[in-house]
Amino acid sequence: MHGVFPNASADTPGSGSARAVIGSAFDLLTALRELGVARTSDLQRACGLPRTTVARLLGQLADVGAVERNGAWWRIGATLVQLGSAAPGEPRLRAVARRPLMELAKVTGGLVAPSVEVPRGGLIVEVLPGVRPLAVEPAPGMAVRDDLPTATGLRTGRLALIRAQEAAHLGDMRPVLDAGEADPCVSCVAAPLRLSPRDTGAVWVMVPGGDGVSDHVVAATRRTAGLITTGLSAGPRPRGRAPKDRDPRDGRATGPQR
Repeated sequence: MHGVFPNASADTPGSGSARAVIGSAFDLLTALRELGVARTSDLQRACGLPRTTVARLLGQLADVGAVERNGAWWRIGATLVQLGSAAPGEPRLRAVARRPLMELAKVTGGLVAPSVEVPRGGLIVEVLPGVRPLAVEPAPGMAVRDDLPTATGLRTGRLALIRAQEAAHLGDMRPVLDAGEADPCVSCVAAPLRLSPRDTGAVWVMVPGGDGVSDHVVAATRRTAGLITTGLSAGPRPRGRAPKDRDPRDGRATGPQR
């Protein structure tokens, strides 16, 4: 995937420009988001920044939880994932979707994830790993963009999650199938989500192989999308409103009656 990302501005953090520092940090985060996990040398090549600059920025970003380190490998951190998941569409998606997604993972055995639409692609909000590992697995906070796959051979435009998000804009809420079209090693089904009048997303299940997805998995994915949509449309639970007292003898509400 090297060479996919544009080179950073020649105005580097060493110039003393605060704008250049922020710009370089975002170049670095963009590269890390696209790579998923990467070493310092990978990020240096992707961004075109000096190695010392990359190392310094990574240390500063790690201090605020924007990136995380595991040995020699870096990935997007929890703080940035949380901020990103609240940006597009519906901030309550993670909380509303958690229980239905766990049930979907249990009944299908596949990798389960929700995504929200962002410019030119989708942002993966959360990932529940499947029973069987996949050759390539997404990570929370990863963006899937339509201009990403030129160096990888991945046909992003055929990804079920991208097509499902587009279908939601048209009011077509039927599940979208990808039987190895984007990647011959993976099959996927994605059910569209309408997060708000202007924002869409998808719930999707990935399984190994390109032989297709069973009707059982398709139905479960569609049902999960329906549960999430219903939960979002219900709105947040009102705070500070105590339930009516009930007469313990018959369960009827007590107090003033209209």
